[in-house]
Amino acid sequence: MDVSVIIINYNTFKLTCEAIASIQAYTKGVSYEIVLVDNASTECDPISFTERFGESIKLICNPVNSGFAKGNNLGIEYAVGDTILLFNSDAACLNDALTLTYKALQANAKLGITTARLEYPNGQLQYQCGRFPSLRLQLLELLRLQKLMGQEQTGRILQGGFFDHLSELEPDWVWGTYFHFRRSILTELPGGHLPDEFFMYAEDLEWSYAIRKLGYAIRYVPAARVLHHFSQSTKQEKKLNQQRMILQNEDTFLRREYGELHTKAYYLARWLTLRSTRGENGVQLHLANQYARLLRGKELL
Repeated sequence: MDVSVIIINYNTFKLTCEAIASIQAYTKGVSYEIVLVDNASTECDPISFTERFGESIKLICNPVNSGFAKGNNLGIEYAVGDTILLFNSDAACLNDALTLTYKALQANAKLGITTARLEYPNGQLQYQCGRFPSLRLQLLELLRLQKLMGQEQTGRILQGGFFDHLSELEPDWVWGTYFHFRRSILTELPGGHLPDEFFMYAEDLEWSYAIRKLGYAIRYVPAARVLHHFSQSTKQEKKLNQQRMILQNEDTFLRREYGELHTKAYYLARWLTLRSTRGENGVQLHLANQYARLLRGKELL
């Protein structure tokens, strides 16, 4: 088996069915299996998935909602593929993405992770290639030194929204939406599984960091195209709650991996950057205030 696709479902029956159907419709160049982990959904009986897809999927019914990272590790326990693809339930293939990212992994032994080009339903690109939090790069952005560089060079150095996501790249980290990696890597990680202390959010940052520490690279493969519904219309209150959870997990990650002094220096530079560029942007002002609270060791709002 070339690829084991792990999908976590939690009350997203319709979207998850679309995800499974898209994989089955487009995947032609590799052998694969789909392992579906239902995280104690209440929307409907998870048996509905096997009634629709039969033996073409492996259904794992988790008795509790253990979160995204632990749910994926549970699915991996039942996987038999040489590579593992973590595939969001709100994603869908737009072409034979599995074959393209699998072939990229096979072509270069130094690659540990590959990912696809993610698109909103309207075709707009999602900027998922990121750099690890860096005081040096934050100071570069704060001092506007990127304006002395060309657009392409800036994109490849700073990544994120500075990178156009139209060409291949080896980023520091990528989203867990489409996260394709070598199964053999698991034997090199502590406990033999992906880090899973975070219930949700920032686990992809932690996964990428752990795998990069082992000496593997990450490859963004824009030829592989995946639709990602990633809501742009989420209510403001929910967005703020998501942001708070992300920052809290990132704070845990940074203090553990970077140390207290480096982390605080990074927060200060990040706060200064946001304050200097926010204008009338209330979202950036709120984010700047959150970094100020982290800097002072206070609870997030």
